Amino acid sequence: MAAAGLAGLFAVYKPAGVAWGRVRDAVETRLLRELNAAPGRAPRQRVRFLPTPAPGGGGAVELVATRVPVLADHPLVRGPRFKKLKIGAGHRLDVKASGVFVLGVGHGNKLLTDLYNCHLTKVYIVGGLFGKATDDFSDTGNLVEKTTFGKKLI
Repeated sequence: MAAAGLAGLFAVYKPAGVAWGRVRDAVETRLLRELNAAPGRAPRQRVRFLPTPAPGGGGAVELVATRVPVLADHPLVRGPRFKKLKIGAGHRLDVKASGVFVLGVGHGNKLLTDLYNCHLTKVYIVGGLFGKATDDFSDTGNLVEKTTFGKKLI
């Protein structure tokens, strides 16, 4: 069940050093918190006949029709209305990479395949450091080789 018709695609920025799954989970948690906190509709009320003292006094009691809320609709009683959302990632970014990736919510997950099959152009910006080589070709790998540069050869 899609939460209140919540479906579609949206872009999310992922900073470097954070796994894409954690970003996805954070988005799901935030959406669920907002969906469960938002008042979906006015609380149901029920008519009850409550005994009240009669205006004349003398210990007489009369029944008066009163509207009282149905406590079964209270969030503390029923718990969260939405517990899980279907959220999928269109593509995944490495932990060390930063950038924008697409998330699909609800029926928007079906559109992720179409988006992937479009073969959209991706832009990569790569940084490097001249003169150092590591065992895994990353900035956090063990240094294997170091060299100097900067002198012109004529």
